[in-house]
Amino acid sequence: MWPNRDGFVTLSQRVANGRQQPRVDPNPHRVATKYLPLSYQTSSLTALAFTIPSNDDVVQHLIWAIATSRPSTAAIDTSLTQHVSTGTATLHLNRTFSDSTLAPVPTGPPGSAATYLPPFPTQSSGQSLPEFQLPPLLPYQKMLMGHAILSGVGFLIVLPIGALIGRWVRNFTTTWFKGHWFFQAVLGIPIIWSGWFLAVAGIISKEGRHFDDTHKVLGLVLIGAYTLQLLLGVHIHFFKPRRRPLPPATMNQNVAQLMTTSHRPLLNYVHAVVGLSIIALSFYQVYLGINVEWEVSTGRGVAPRIVERLWIAWIVVLPVAYFLGLSLLPRQLRQERKLAQVTARGSDALPLQPSPPGTKRSVRGLKISAPIPIKEEDEEWKREDEVEQPNNHDVMSEDSHGHSMQPVQFARAF
Repeated sequence: MWPNRDGFVTLSQRVANGRQQPRVDPNPHRVATKYLPLSYQTSSLTALAFTIPSNDDVVQHLIWAIATSRPSTAAIDTSLTQHVSTGTATLHLNRTFSDSTLAPVPTGPPGSAATYLPPFPTQSSGQSLPEFQLPPLLPYQKMLMGHAILSGVGFLIVLPIGALIGRWVRNFTTTWFKGHWFFQAVLGIPIIWSGWFLAVAGIISKEGRHFDDTHKVLGLVLIGAYTLQLLLGVHIHFFKPRRRPLPPATMNQNVAQLMTTSHRPLLNYVHAVVGLSIIALSFYQVYLGINVEWEVSTGRGVAPRIVERLWIAWIVVLPVAYFLGLSLLPRQLRQERKLAQVTARGSDALPLQPSPPGTKRSVRGLKISAPIPIKEEDEEWKREDEVEQPNNHDVMSEDSHGHSMQPVQFARAF
């Protein structure tokens, strides 16, 4: 029971298993009823009374708990704050009490019969009332707090930074993947998975139920999607298909034309869509954690308001930063087009510089020790090739697996 600011008293009959938030019992064995004639409040005492049908037990065993913060609403199914003190009591119904053993109580409450109107707000200050503080965090509450911190940092800071590296840094350096991989895997895996395991351990410790609300189900979806995203990234990076020759890019081509002619594998687009979806769902998941799950799961009231303010600021800044990075997409596609053209040229090119006698050089799987001899029947081909490539035309060849290019003379290899 609790008195509300409008004077209405709420009575809510609930049941609970373990340390989870008590839920309303729709069909209690004995239905309790508010008894307002014995409900009152003075400058030092608050009393709320109820009646309940008796049973055949002469000795009634009761468990009581008290909290100093009223629930946020008058609804019978609202979330309850954690109690600050608990205990047990025993009523012996076969005993008699004299009037001197009972504390004086008002003959009736002020106001109408259906409404209890306290003389001052229950949670007012300056009334010389005792101040209560919530007890220290219980073990399961510490686990849930650790889950909130690690999961929030992992899904809303580490993963978005890795995505921004993939969006921005790749336009200025070819080593962008190292940073992307470091945030998404090296940092992301231990932080995110540790946060998820703390959530599971906290629910088990409080003897709660798994997957009984949206936050818990969405958490399972997110951890599965993150694991799938990691596997997609590994496959895309280490199992690249052979690039097909691409036409040269022109400055008047728009993004759509560059993308449709880039021959980019479908899994690359799937990887990007899944990554953005994970981050978007993570914002909603953290919102549920701040505004719903924390109060319901811990009973320590609403989450600190600074957390929600930071969430609002980040949900504005992060999308703006990412969409600004999309303005560099034409630059990225043209750079990839040039690299693909160079790779395609170098795939059928061999250097023609003779090696010293007795030495061999390996060129794309071939070992040669002298220039390639030209037979008489190849004279015509030689002349045609000299017309096509005057003045020992140079091309850029890819040096090993890096991206440094150097000019070499070439001839077609058969």
